[in-house]
Amino acid sequence: MDRIQALCRNFLWEGSESYSKAPLVSWKIICLPTKAGGLGVIDSRIWNIAAVGKLVWWIASKKDLLWIKWIDKIYLKGREWFDYQPNANSSWAWRQVCMVKDKFASGYRNGQWQLQNGHYSIGNGYNWLRQDNLTKVPWFSSVWSRLNTPKHVFNAWLIKHGRLLTMDRLHKMGITDRMTCYLCGTHDEDHAHLIEKCSYTRRCYERMRAWIGALGNGFGSTEQMMKIRHCSGFLRKLLCSLVIAMHYHIWFARNACRVEYKVIHPSFLVKTVIEDGRLALLKYQYYHMSQNDREWCISRGLM
Repeated sequence: MDRIQALCRNFLWEGSESYSKAPLVSWKIICLPTKAGGLGVIDSRIWNIAAVGKLVWWIASKKDLLWIKWIDKIYLKGREWFDYQPNANSSWAWRQVCMVKDKFASGYRNGQWQLQNGHYSIGNGYNWLRQDNLTKVPWFSSVWSRLNTPKHVFNAWLIKHGRLLTMDRLHKMGITDRMTCYLCGTHDEDHAHLIEKCSYTRRCYERMRAWIGALGNGFGSTEQMMKIRHCSGFLRKLLCSLVIAMHYHIWFARNACRVEYKVIHPSFLVKTVIEDGRLALLKYQYYHMSQNDREWCISRGLM
């Protein structure tokens, strides 16, 4: 289980089986559902326990299987399953089943699983074992929209968790002595500065607002885009997609300035964001769109 989890973690951050740096986000958060702020990756350790829990349920419900009858005859001998404790000379596999049984004991009442109408499933047991606070994050619908490009989504997910390697974080890690933003060269760089306050970022936003028109007054924040009135849900998601694409390309421009010592002009960056929006709409041009939405997209050159 440790090896499988390490391979999954390394592939996520490096794209290979080896990764020597500290992960940007903890594995516990990564394994949360997307609605709760994670990536929906299955925790192999917990899933393995939930899979063994299927055997626990079979024994508790006295499933009509030869192996269950053998367990009852050789080990339980008429004793209550959840009160049973294995002997020291019991096999390793049987002791593991009993350890899992103890983890699930509070989930059973009178030998019946308390959830899912009394029928146990591995997925249900997995969610019960985690017992996480699966409160839906407010930015779920804007980040995980089908209109968004996957690499833009991953970058936006890192931004929402405050995990981009901005200069303030690199300084805390002892990697650099510099704190100044590479794009503006005047203020210290952190997430709030890079996404909201940097003069370079503001110039990009101004050009996008001019291109969008009346709907672009709050451009720069997905939260503000989702609150626009007199606008269809489709257009809100499309505008959020453009915001998320903008954040990705601002981060790309910052890295190009830091590594290659070149500055991408805001007008060129905006053209790239608009092209991303046009490509995103290619997947949905045959889906149902209102006439007003279609006319707006055509007027902006997106279709």
